[in-house]
Amino acid sequence: MNLRIRSALAVGAALVLLGGPAAVATGRFGPAGRAAGIPAAAGAAAPDGDSDPAAARATEAITAATGVQVAAVNRGDATAFLTPVEQPLQEAMRRRFEALRAVRATDFAAHLDGPPKPEAGGWRVTVELTFCAGAPGCGAAPVLVPTLWTVNGEGAHLAEWGRSTRYGPRPWEVSELQAAIGNRVVVAASPRYASRLQATLQAAEKAAEKADRYARWRPPPSRYVVYLAGADEWSTWYGVKQPAWAAGYAMPITPQHTEIVLNAARIDGGEALNTLTHEFSHVSTLAGVRRNYTDSWLLVEGMAEYVTHVGKPTGTYPWLGGTRAYVGSGKWPGTAALAAPAETASVGDATGRYGVAYFAVRRLSERFGEDKLLAFFAAVARDGRPAEQAAPETFGVPWADAAADCDRYVRSVVG
Repeated sequence: MNLRIRSALAVGAALVLLGGPAAVATGRFGPAGRAAGIPAAAGAAAPDGDSDPAAARATEAITAATGVQVAAVNRGDATAFLTPVEQPLQEAMRRRFEALRAVRATDFAAHLDGPPKPEAGGWRVTVELTFCAGAPGCGAAPVLVPTLWTVNGEGAHLAEWGRSTRYGPRPWEVSELQAAIGNRVVVAASPRYASRLQATLQAAEKAAEKADRYARWRPPPSRYVVYLAGADEWSTWYGVKQPAWAAGYAMPITPQHTEIVLNAARIDGGEALNTLTHEFSHVSTLAGVRRNYTDSWLLVEGMAEYVTHVGKPTGTYPWLGGTRAYVGSGKWPGTAALAAPAETASVGDATGRYGVAYFAVRRLSERFGEDKLLAFFAAVARDGRPAEQAAPETFGVPWADAAADCDRYVRSVVG
């Protein structure tokens, strides 16, 4: 799939229904995480030093207008939210308001990302928005929206809402949404897939329980956030291109916040549990990681599959046949050299690679114990240390020895 800073995170799903594993997208984070600087209050003044009286008045008016909208979202007042919106934009902004309410947006906040600039008789400014879905206390996931405002004696009025940057457009910006909210998960979808919300939520709550057990380095999220995407949404949400074999992906917005997208056309309730457990495991095991971990694909994906299938017999693994075919194809380079499937990979190649990663991680747990497996994962996948350095310290044997043992185990399992 298309990789940026965070690696592809894919998950096995039913071959007949999905055509292959689900995929995941990646995000780019600043050195300190931009979210840390977002104020909790609604709106914010432009940076000090702007001596232009007209710009100062525009800043004050736009800040006040965004403050009205923030308060309206937080108390559920659509009329107040639309008050500072010009008529041609009201329908689209009402849809965004209703989508935010559907996912139970809390702690909604707005921040002017710099001083307004005069343009076309109005004022152009980027507005940074943050909120938590379902419950307060999440890691802020800012979205930057270029906006145009008219300012007069009556205040500021929103005239244009542009295409958001920083992993936009987000689902709530461009789609009508309905949602089901549980104790640990928010699941949202367009009205077309509303009938599937409750079944998906039930599977997601079970998946969250499993994934939460492996949140060993950071607390689990206050809510996991899941979107069911139709064909149009799948190709537009977050601006991410997915490989043909993908059935879902995890979109890391910041090191503390990741959102999950499922391809509604390729997954149903019968396969949702495994898919969501895999994706939630990425969230729980990689929370707080800022490094590029594409070089740790074996452990990142193997760990997510391990959490999904821990305690189950090897013969029940859904991709056992694909793994057997991949190992027998002559394309397998061995555990130590295993890399992510290409965007153009066949379903067989993708499922086989995930299967090998799973059985390798499973073998590390069986041979050395789960605690040492998790310590090795933390050293290599989270901290970026070379496997050759971490294995002797964690396992007491060279990585070449551990990887060769994994190779033998994989061959014995696939037969």
